Amino acid sequence: MGNKLFDQVGGTIKVALKGKNQEKIINMASSRGIYIWDIKKNGDDLNFKVRTSGLKALQSISEENDYELDVREKQGLPFYRNLFRRRMGFFTGALIFILALYIMSSFVWFVEVDGNKKVESSKILLTAAKHGVYQGAAKWNFSRIEAEEAMLRDLGELSYVKLDIRGVKARIQVVEKILPKTDISGPCHIVATRDGVIEEVLALDGQANVKPGDVVKKGDILISGVVFPEKSPYIVNNDEEEKEEEQEEPYTVRARGQVKARVWHEGYGECRLHEEKLVLSGRKLRKIYIETPWKTFLVKGQREKTYNLYEQKIKKRIVKSPLGDFGFFQVELKEKIKKTRDFTEKEAVKLAQERAMKTLARKMGDNTKISESRVDILSRPSDPILRARISVEAIEDIATTQPINISPNSN
Repeated sequence: MGNKLFDQVGGTIKVALKGKNQEKIINMASSRGIYIWDIKKNGDDLNFKVRTSGLKALQSISEENDYELDVREKQGLPFYRNLFRRRMGFFTGALIFILALYIMSSFVWFVEVDGNKKVESSKILLTAAKHGVYQGAAKWNFSRIEAEEAMLRDLGELSYVKLDIRGVKARIQVVEKILPKTDISGPCHIVATRDGVIEEVLALDGQANVKPGDVVKKGDILISGVVFPEKSPYIVNNDEEEKEEEQEEPYTVRARGQVKARVWHEGYGECRLHEEKLVLSGRKLRKIYIETPWKTFLVKGQREKTYNLYEQKIKKRIVKSPLGDFGFFQVELKEKIKKTRDFTEKEAVKLAQERAMKTLARKMGDNTKISESRVDILSRPSDPILRARISVEAIEDIATTQPINISPNSN
């Protein structure tokens, strides 16, 4: 195995020796240390192999003894090297072409959107471009998972996003949310959105089922979309006419109106008398590394230097190759420090109330009118956390539509 490898590296030549008593040349070559092998008789010629380093000496022996030596075949690295030198332009061009092809394949040249029906493709493409996925984008400049998560956050109409990168094409597969219909065009009731005491009823279409002072629960029908015709007390009919008239049947309408009720909301908030939180100090460290398949090298910054508490941000630019990943990445450390603050009882009460009001505001509607409020302090003086609860009584519209399911077999 070792001899074969050495022969390939040094090069071998197959020759044909012509003349009489060819064994004489073989013996003379062997005595001078010329290695000859694979000796075969081919008619009057004697074929054998010799190393490149011994060819000149063998040619000298043959000429001195009036023998003819013809070169038939050349093998080994030196002859490939000569071939490469003669065709340097071709191999250089091929290498540049392969390199250019590889670099071009590291970019996204086509972006497609699939699965959208209501959301416009241009809107999805614009959001994708915002997060690094666009025509001409380098693949190492964006993370597929991060781009998917960011697009889901930005596009509330989508329930699923998958970014599939194949070659130079990026395919964005989406699934749209199935949103409940808010506008009801057919017959419907008006029902209560929460518990309360009725204050005001205004029925524009439909039949009112409640009156001021009634207590209702969430889901109760306030204005019915099923109307039962009533005879006017001011119209008097004869008995014979009443018998002839057919009894009128109830009919359905799209109930419309406004129902206001007295409702109750609660909000909770708390504040520590001694608060600790982490804030950025403004100090930061930057480290730059070069990554190879074999080792990662630090080229800027100190490896050991760091902070006790910090926020870390990593930016990577990686190029994939058959040997592994090459590239560099930057690590930025932002120092965090603990900041403490002590509140007086009065300050803590005020902060707890403000936080409770924020919680309360999220529960109440925009047109809610507060008629009465009460603040309860839930903590004892010795507690490290001051807790507050705000209870309000408000007047708000509690009406919402609910479709009427009509059986197809009903008359």
